[in-house]
Amino acid sequence: MRIKPQLIIIALALLTHNITAQDYSIGLKGGANYNNIGEFYSIGGSIATDTPDETFTANNEIGYQFGLFLKVDYNGFFIQPEVNYVTLKNSYDFPTKPAKWTAKQIDVPLLVGYKVYNPVSIYVGPVFSFISETTMDGWEDTSYADPFTYNESSTSICAGILVDFGKVGIDFRYQYGITKVEEQRLDMIKTYNGYGVNLGDLLEYNPSQISITIHFKFFNSDSAGKRIRSSGSGWRNHKNL
Repeated sequence: MRIKPQLIIIALALLTHNITAQDYSIGLKGGANYNNIGEFYSIGGSIATDTPDETFTANNEIGYQFGLFLKVDYNGFFIQPEVNYVTLKNSYDFPTKPAKWTAKQIDVPLLVGYKVYNPVSIYVGPVFSFISETTMDGWEDTSYADPFTYNESSTSICAGILVDFGKVGIDFRYQYGITKVEEQRLDMIKTYNGYGVNLGDLLEYNPSQISITIHFKFFNSDSAGKRIRSSGSGWRNHKNL
């Protein structure tokens, strides 16, 4: 099911409008991720083995992400919607040379959390992904196999631990894809500077990733309120002189 960005924006507006918050903050975040995808099943094996078929497991590589967040706190609980630009990277060690798999997407997590013990909080929530591009080295668009396609949108669930030191914090997160990536038959370049495999299946999988990010709050309503109250108190004292 495809989820339109407009619906998410409306949901965020209604959510934040109906909360009487003690404090809210806006900030930037960025960090690295470690992504996991499915196996590649080579039909007929490869030029390096005598086996009829061969399975290649993807190497998880480090990608990155950065984005914006709004954190709304209320009596130990918080709601944190985010918008993140994410790049994901993997590769397959084929007999002749590795083939890189990459994806670029916009993630919109809607997180609900609780401060367990200052400065540590835990959270959970859905993640709506809008995928702009997915590529894999070496595949050929031929009549023997499927075209290389990808889901334009998907849904995941995530959970994590947030360590918040005020303006700066660290976020550890695990994300698991609810939307499956369907199996695809790919025709790979085998010879002539190819990858050593020919027809194969990129097997069905649920994507998952581990990420660590650092955030910086550039606006905090509680801090702004304290400055205003402090400034107002000084003005009244001046009037009483």
